[in-house]
Amino acid sequence: MSWKWEEFTSPDFAEAVEATQGVCLLPIGVIERHGTHLPLGNDLQVVREVALQVAEREPVVVFPEFFLAQTHETKSRPGAIAIRQELILQLLENVCAEIARNGLRKIVLLNGHGGNEFILPVFMTMMLEQPRDYTLYLLRLSEWWGLAAQDEGWKAMKASEFDYHAGEQETSFALASRPDLVHLDRLSPPAVPQKRLAHLPKMSTATWWNADWPDQYAGDATHATVEKGEYLMGLAVEHLAGVLKAIKEDTAAAELEKEFFADSGT
Repeated sequence: MSWKWEEFTSPDFAEAVEATQGVCLLPIGVIERHGTHLPLGNDLQVVREVALQVAEREPVVVFPEFFLAQTHETKSRPGAIAIRQELILQLLENVCAEIARNGLRKIVLLNGHGGNEFILPVFMTMMLEQPRDYTLYLLRLSEWWGLAAQDEGWKAMKASEFDYHAGEQETSFALASRPDLVHLDRLSPPAVPQKRLAHLPKMSTATWWNADWPDQYAGDATHATVEKGEYLMGLAVEHLAGVLKAIKEDTAAAELEKEFFADSGT
């Protein structure tokens, strides 16, 4: 059975709300360059495939492809879609309100893109501005993608000493989700940080990403395989299915929100 929001008929959608206990999974990707071998929508495609596989294990309504997110740091290369930050926040707020209006009162943001790690926590803090008729949960990259770093099985498989953007892990995920869009024959040489801001003391600048990775490739994807991708996919799906089960059973988050707004006089 498909749990894709857009594939339900209207009557079936109402049944899906009941069947999923009112939980919606909103996978968030982006459109940006991933070296020379991966598609522009790689983050989007991988995170939605993960979401759909999770829904097969723990039924949730999966929101359609959401790519209007944060990627200003990559817009110096062709194909990127960089949305103004204030619009991203407004759009997410509007989308979540519409999801809740349709009866899904627990909304889980599943992030699939590093650039969103900065803006999505800001969106979470907006939930404390005023009461809402839904509870929002955020799963950051470290809470599913980052599981591999501590997994002994992946440590044994992994060949790259340095692995970041469009490298071994990400390309393996892509091979397991959309192998038809992966072009290993077009790989650039392995990429290491260019350290063009290394003369500065430790700090951040707006161009920190491009200072090291102007081609949006960081690592060595030559070691990527379908088998590794399937292993990583299984690791993520198993973990996330457990997380969603816990969210379905959770009543504390909504009660704490009520308590917070009562105490704050909002």
